[in-house]
Amino acid sequence: MPGLLASLNSAALSLRAYERALATVQNNVANASTPGYARQQVDLVARAFQPELELPGGVTVSDLVSTRDEHAERLVRRQASLHGRSSQMATTLPRLEAVLDIRDGSGIAGALDRLFSSFGRLAVTPNDLGAREDVLGRAREVAQAFRWTASALLEARQETHREVRSAVERVNRLAHTIRDINAEIRSDRRKLSDAGLDARLNAALEELAEWVEFQALRADDGSVTVLVGGQTLLVIGERVLELQADLSGPTAELLDAYGTVVTSHVRQGRLAGLLETGNNVIPSLVASLDLLAQTFADRVNSILASGVDRNGQPPLVNLFTYSAATGAAYTLAVTAITASELAAAYASAPGGNGNALELAALATSAEIQGLSFTAFYGSIAAEAGRALASARQGAALQGALLAQARSLRETASGVNLDEEAAAMIQYQRAYQAAAKLVTVLDELIETVLRMVR
Repeated sequence: MPGLLASLNSAALSLRAYERALATVQNNVANASTPGYARQQVDLVARAFQPELELPGGVTVSDLVSTRDEHAERLVRRQASLHGRSSQMATTLPRLEAVLDIRDGSGIAGALDRLFSSFGRLAVTPNDLGAREDVLGRAREVAQAFRWTASALLEARQETHREVRSAVERVNRLAHTIRDINAEIRSDRRKLSDAGLDARLNAALEELAEWVEFQALRADDGSVTVLVGGQTLLVIGERVLELQADLSGPTAELLDAYGTVVTSHVRQGRLAGLLETGNNVIPSLVASLDLLAQTFADRVNSILASGVDRNGQPPLVNLFTYSAATGAAYTLAVTAITASELAAAYASAPGGNGNALELAALATSAEIQGLSFTAFYGSIAAEAGRALASARQGAALQGALLAQARSLRETASGVNLDEEAAAMIQYQRAYQAAAKLVTVLDELIETVLRMVR
């Protein structure tokens, strides 16, 4: 009789073990599409079978085990940060390409071509007021084109800075999510084996990696410490040290919770892509555009200043004016000069077209860094184009590497529905066998009891 009872107890323990195994499989299947979820499993452990020592055998289960591979998680987060930077730049830079238009007849290039053509017509009829008025009109078009382009670039930089602020807010929100999960884990150590909480934590970490590169360290109490760029504390235990965006200066700066500039710590992620665009790419284009506007205006003004106007007098005012301090391209304008005051002739040959010919020759002469004015503008547009092409290539490459990293992680810890289905059938059959054994043992015990009575 004691042996039958021991066997019944062993069978009951086996039933509970298979119930837990089935519940784990069902949980895996239910969360197969849950972001951040890692497959869980239970290990069945055979109990000792030594009847002489009243050890009836049977099956029990060990603790629930997560298959999460931390190395695979770090690889995914690393690739997410790299992809975030390049994909953000690939999204932001097209607005610059649209501003620096080099199609025939459009933008600064088209305006310069029309001005140089008007200089050519002036050379044919240097004393014709209509030709002179045409030069003034085309000069105003050039100035307007420079101002519009510079203004559009500056607006693009301001928009990028606004996106920097939004990105910092997003990072801080994710930091608070991680802080809240840390608090749950600290309040109850059993939460460390909570698959749902673990999934939330890793989903938040992966999303954070898209925005900023960081190092995540697991503390002894189970909480996660996050260091932006491996240096700047963002989350520690139940405390968040929020990042700040300082947009008061010419460049966007990131500050830590104590006001220290930590911009250099952010090298990857969408936030890094925004900082690179707003702090480096756009200012470089604006500086080149200012150089072009200033060199062009100075060259035209110097040629005109060396000649004489329609009345044989040296001009009293320049054609172009600008403020180098504010930005030559942003402030380029035509003065109040009149058509008659345009100095189309050399001082040595009043009434001629010497100056007008020299102005018309600016269309093709090397005037700035070995290039013509129009070709130099083309190089500015090409600079933006190269940056965009590089960002797109980087986004495509990093996207492929990110997909590969996620695939490797899925292989290591993802839920395979076919495998789970096979495991479920196996555990169901084992459960049925154990249940059948319980039924048989129950009948045997009942029979023995009747015999005793």
